Amino acid sequence: PAAVNAAPILLVIVRDGHPEAGATALGLLDDALTFAVCDRRTRVATSYAEVVPICCALADQLRRHAGLLAASGAEGRRLLADAAHHWRFDVQEAVAEEDGVAAFGVLAGRFPGGTQPAELHRAGHVTPLAVQVAPHYPLSDRSPDEACLRMDGARLDEVAPPAVLFPGRCGSGSADR
Repeated sequence: PAAVNAAPILLVIVRDGHPEAGATALGLLDDALTFAVCDRRTRVATSYAEVVPICCALADQLRRHAGLLAASGAEGRRLLADAAHHWRFDVQEAVAEEDGVAAFGVLAGRFPGGTQPAELHRAGHVTPLAVQVAPHYPLSDRSPDEACLRMDGARLDEVAPPAVLFPGRCGSGSADR
């Protein structure tokens, strides 16, 4: 869990430190993200959910510094690309449909194609969704942070805001990307 707290310090080293120290800091961030994906027991409290997989919380820290990482050479760009796999979807509105729920909200990171397992976070509780999550309509490059996800078989009371979705693979400890 210290990796999430250390990320801002390591990113300052990347920005302001000696180039070799910056490369080492990028390596430490990469190691932390890689390790965190494999350890499902490690979760942290954030401002948007209370028991977030550490890899997703660390990915949020990295996305906040996308410009710095993109300008930090191949290692920084690769780290940013790896962080994108740890998406987060903040549900702002949910609507019942005949076969499930459509949720409108803000997407951080990159939602992979097709249907995906997800875990739902509400009021300190984590629930692995028994249903798969998929884009309700194609995600737009014009406004990549706005999205609508479909959850066939879900109930409105399960998904109603405030709720946050994370990739189910992160909570399961699966390192597959």
